[in-house]
This record gives sequence, C-alpha cells and structure tokens, in this order.
Amino acid sequence: MTVTKFSELLQLEEELMNGSVGEVKNPISESIKEHKGTVDDPIPFPHVIYSGTVRKLVRAVYNFNDANPDYDLYNYMNVLQQHGYTDIDILSIDVTEMNEKCIMALFMALVCGERFYDGLILDAMEKGSVKRWFRRLKELVTDN
Repeated sequence: MTVTKFSELLQLEEELMNGSVGEVKNPISESIKEHKGTVDDPIPFPHVIYSGTVRKLVRAVYNFNDANPDYDLYNYMNVLQQHGYTDIDILSIDVTEMNEKCIMALFMALVCGERFYDGLILDAMEKGSVKRWFRRLKELVTDN
C-alpha cells in the first residue's frame, strides 16, 4: 500500500474486520439474575472491554488529528454540517459522496462518542458502519 496520511488507520482495517473487537461485560440481563441489587451485592454496571486493535484505532484517529490540524476534527459536528450533513446518525449515515475530511470527522465522532455512549464503537463495528467508512476512505485514497 502506498504510504499516505491515512496509512496508520487503513492498516487496521483487516485486523478490525476479521478479529475480535470487544465484548460486553456484565450485561444487565445477566447481572439482574446474578445479583440482588443491594449494598452488599450491587448490580455491576455493564461496560465494554475493547480489543487491542480497537485501542490502536482510537490511537490512530488521535494521531491523524494531531498530524493534520487543518482537518479540525475536534469540531467534527461542524465539519459534517459545513459539508451539508445536518441530520447526523453516525451509525447509518450515507458516506458514498463524502470526502476524506468528512470520513475522518465520522471516525473522530465515533472515538469521542464512545466517552458518552459506552459501546458505540462496538455497535458501529457490528452494524457495518466502520466497514463502510474504510471502504469509502480507500476509494478516496485510491482516486488521488
């Protein structure tokens, strides 16, 4: 593969698509059955344990942002809105016409969104969103 500013991210695609992404620990349906919900036996909060590959993805997105401040990815919602995307559901948004800046804004939205919605990355992987983003980014890199 030709080295581009997207190389670190694109190199993770196969590993992400073919490997373990993560797993939910303490799903609420199981925790309610196994714990009483008392002070002595609280119901543990469900959370996701991500694989090392997902942690590499997060690092790659932040590394890209640091190396390309002109993309202004911390303002990912503004980036998407400036390109005409106003009703933004990152899990189902159509990326077929997006440019590389918008695709990277989606990756940043995913990484930042995980802080507020535990399991967002897992959902995006399971629903094929990240796969679509990788596919579109590869098209853009190949075309240039």
